[in-house]
Amino acid sequence: MAVYEGTRYYPLPRPAALPRRRYAARVRAGRRNNRVGIATAAVLVAFLIGLFYLTQTVRVAATTYDIDTLAAQRDQLTQQIQSLQGDIALQGAEISVTRRALGFGLSPLGAPLWVRGR
Repeated sequence: MAVYEGTRYYPLPRPAALPRRRYAARVRAGRRNNRVGIATAAVLVAFLIGLFYLTQTVRVAATTYDIDTLAAQRDQLTQQIQSLQGDIALQGAEISVTRRALGFGLSPLGAPLWVRGR
């Protein structure tokens, strides 16, 4: 049986811990908070909030316009119904019916006949 020397475990000495770095990586790399980037982000957020507000305002205005249009249409239909009811009442009146019957050549009825119940 062959045994290879490379397969044995030899503990290696641990390297000494490095001292902690004093500054963060972005500071060491020269990347600091950029005021232009922050200002750009603030303008973008303000623009998005304004766009959202404008969208909601337009939606409410459109809904109000639809409601006003429907209310005007309802008033118009109510007036039309009242006008037609007046025409029906006028055409159904006894005087109107009698005049039309005479116009068609019918003769008026005599006195009413009353029949007594037993």
